[in-house]
Amino acid sequence: MESVTLPTTIYTPAGINGFPAPAVDLFRYENIYRNSNDGFALEFRQQILALREQGLKLVEIAENLNCSVSVVKKWLRRYRKGDIIADKSRAPLHREVKNTQFHQHMVKEILEKFPFYGSRRIAHTIEKEIGVTVSHVTVSQMMKDIQEKKEPVVAEKIEIAEPDAIWHMDMTPKRIAGGKQQYIFGVIDAATRRVLAVKNYDGCTAAEVIDCLYCAIINNGGKKPRILYTDNGGQFVAKIFEDCLRAQLIFHHKTDPGCPWQNGKIERLFKTLFEEWINYRRYNTSKSLKDSLEEFRQWFNNEREIQKLDYKTPMQIMKEKTDNL
Repeated sequence: MESVTLPTTIYTPAGINGFPAPAVDLFRYENIYRNSNDGFALEFRQQILALREQGLKLVEIAENLNCSVSVVKKWLRRYRKGDIIADKSRAPLHREVKNTQFHQHMVKEILEKFPFYGSRRIAHTIEKEIGVTVSHVTVSQMMKDIQEKKEPVVAEKIEIAEPDAIWHMDMTPKRIAGGKQQYIFGVIDAATRRVLAVKNYDGCTAAEVIDCLYCAIINNGGKKPRILYTDNGGQFVAKIFEDCLRAQLIFHHKTDPGCPWQNGKIERLFKTLFEEWINYRRYNTSKSLKDSLEEFRQWFNNEREIQKLDYKTPMQIMKEKTDNL
């Protein structure tokens, strides 16, 4: 083992050469490992050896140098192995050099020829053609780098001042005990976030949509919306439902395909319904789910504070807007 030349300035429990320890923590983690001065880190390691030779305990060394005991143990262990000063990489000395650019070129060629291929199939094709094994995770990352970056979608923020001007309607499935499938339809007011109706059905047809809409109108005291927002689901674009809306003089606005944010208020309602209500309950029958959904509607409208409404309930907002009209 090579001998180590110790510095003349030694840290002791009393400080430096008998004087009190400085107020500035010279050997803090931030100053050592985030400092570009290699000589400073070298001095720190030498101080550990010097204090150990003076007979100090590991805890006392750590307190003097303002570091952890594990750091002291690590450098003393390396010193015993003959490797106290130099920083050596823990990486293997000899490793296979990956030809990333060549692999990326191969991935690009395969994608141009077979744009429907996934990362696993591309990795298999590369191994089959050139005999080189490439991880499908690496191929997946290369596919992200190669593909054209899309502009982030910025949802249009629409504030509705008047209640019952726009309603949002949608459906979400829920499987209850015994594997029975239920379909939950909901209607929410865009201005006040009031849940006008939330009901479960055994089917998912235009008949259930019409029933839920009429239920929302009844719960709203007979007041109808001017515009109803829905997606392009089969039950919402059925002719019988369109005829029903025309008879009620309600304009039907269908969102663009693949743009769920245009119906975002009802989507957010379903998230709250599952995360704060349904996931904490068990439903054995469709009736138990029906009763629970009505209880949720009353709770949401009268008790749940909404951040977008300045932490007010939907009924508080409804009262404020009604008073201002």
